[in-house]
Amino acid sequence: MDGQIWVELGRVQKLQASFTQTQHRAILKNPLVSTGTVAFSRPDRLDWNVLTPAPSRFLLEGSVATMEYPALGVSERVDLGAVPEANRIATSMMVWLKADPAQVEREFTVTWRQDPPGATLRPKDAKLAGILSEIQLNFLPSPWRVSSVDLKEPSGDQVHIAFREVVLDGQKVPDP
Repeated sequence: MDGQIWVELGRVQKLQASFTQTQHRAILKNPLVSTGTVAFSRPDRLDWNVLTPAPSRFLLEGSVATMEYPALGVSERVDLGAVPEANRIATSMMVWLKADPAQVEREFTVTWRQDPPGATLRPKDAKLAGILSEIQLNFLPSPWRVSSVDLKEPSGDQVHIAFREVVLDGQKVPDP
């Protein structure tokens, strides 16, 4: 199963989707729910737009990251090449979008599950593991795609991201 999923994910040149992100944090009384859109284009462009409750944008183009907070009038560009640790974190977080099995195996210990189909990625890098203990990927078939991602932090905080209205290389994929 794992090889087939990576092959299909690796063929996708462009991905667009809407998302709902639910953050469970110890400092929050209630979960923080946000919605937005995401677009990924090979080789390394990620455009993450939060629409509600507070608009923001994270754009990664190669080694340049831009963070925008329109309500605050703030926009910041960072050359990740000049900040090696931030670059390592950004590239490690994108590894599942790129679907490069060699990079995944190099950077993470991967545990696959069959039913429901999914994988748990645990960082091999100690610095990354200090802020992110695991990434759980949940897949849907026909065509294979990531339906949701769970990010777990060593503190116990968690973020669940569910994707819908997925478009792969210009073709809309039915929601389950």
